[in-house]
Amino acid sequence: MPVDAISDMVPGQARELLGWDREHLWHPWSPADARWPLMVRGEGCFVTDAGGRRYLDARACTLNAALGYGHPAIIEAVTAQMTRLMTYDLSCGATAPAITLARRLAGLMPGPLTRTFFTGSGSEATEAAIRIARMYHQLIGEPGRRVVITLHDGYHGATLAALAATGSEFRRAGAGPLPEGFATIRTPRCAACVGEVPHEQCEVPGPGDVADMIARIGAGQVAAVMIEPVLGVGGVIPLPDGYLAGARQACDEHGVLLIADEVMSGLGRTGRMFGFQHDDGVVPDIVTTGKHLTGGHFPLTAVTTTQAVYGAFAGDPLLGGLRHGHTTSGHATGCAAALACLDVIDRDGLAGRARQLGTVLLGELGRLRRHPAVRDVRGRGLLAGVELASDALAGQVAEQCMRRGVLVRPMGAVMQVAPPLVITEDQVRRVAAVMDQACAHVMAGAR
Repeated sequence: MPVDAISDMVPGQARELLGWDREHLWHPWSPADARWPLMVRGEGCFVTDAGGRRYLDARACTLNAALGYGHPAIIEAVTAQMTRLMTYDLSCGATAPAITLARRLAGLMPGPLTRTFFTGSGSEATEAAIRIARMYHQLIGEPGRRVVITLHDGYHGATLAALAATGSEFRRAGAGPLPEGFATIRTPRCAACVGEVPHEQCEVPGPGDVADMIARIGAGQVAAVMIEPVLGVGGVIPLPDGYLAGARQACDEHGVLLIADEVMSGLGRTGRMFGFQHDDGVVPDIVTTGKHLTGGHFPLTAVTTTQAVYGAFAGDPLLGGLRHGHTTSGHATGCAAALACLDVIDRDGLAGRARQLGTVLLGELGRLRRHPAVRDVRGRGLLAGVELASDALAGQVAEQCMRRGVLVRPMGAVMQVAPPLVITEDQVRRVAAVMDQACAHVMAGAR
């Protein structure tokens, strides 16, 4: 069947495609017997399935569709670049989109962060950041520094080193043996806290855990501390104010690099251009970005480092540079898509818009606390999480939301809400209202 016929398919064609799906397609992060709808069209904040049903996508294609679906500025940029030069191998040449995007990212970040290496996925960005951190220390005469410290509930990707950097048994199980050289510390959250009322014995782990773990391992053994400013997959947990600043201080005191994983939180999602900017004055040594970079129109992620980190690689005895990369690193068409996406984020003030609408979203979602099984509502900007009493309840509520035409993302006991940055206030209120209805329906059945 021609691809352009899919949007006009008849029911029999849809059934045939779904049959092929069951026979041939291996879905990521899905049960083997899962039956997913066949999506055939996207426009703005909505997607439409083969049956003609329209859904408000409050998960933004897993935070990828920053500008919604089919943004004309990005389509125009991609089409023009494909016509001119689809891409060229950056290991032996350069392209205007890659050069311009690297300069653009340098302009968005604090001054010391000036060099960008491009990858194709968040997991690849994590792998590159880890390798850069370890090789950096080796090149400056500290070969013993190999360990990377992360938060227990952090998530940095699905490749082996990225998996080794998480404490989640759900994600790690069956993947071993995993690479060595990783250690996790407590997530800065009190499990006893419910909603806005702190538990009497509340003890949220602070950045002192970072210094303690560095001391326990031995400063001469630690290469980097890698942290998400808002833990995404781990439960939508914003770091407490001052946590990143404390981690930065601990890293500085012991010669350790600080890596900010902004794949999920970066480029406007949290109400600032980058999540680390919520702690004033914090400048990481390495920043990974993805998700919003092309608005989902092309697979492209980035690893941006300080000039000091980059400069050390001139001393590599085997190459005089970074011995790492991929065939499609800095794909010219992907970079063109990213430039167009960043233009729209800047022109339309979407980071500020996320901050304003995020206040509305969290306020509306706060009403869900009236349901006994809702344990917490939290978030930052247009990245929110509603925690329920169990994984099963969260899955049932997400299913009821889908039945009502709204897509949210269940992750364990937490329903993640992260709509496109172009969502309207009325649509934000609709998402919250549907989630309220879904919770009421599920709770009534649970009694």
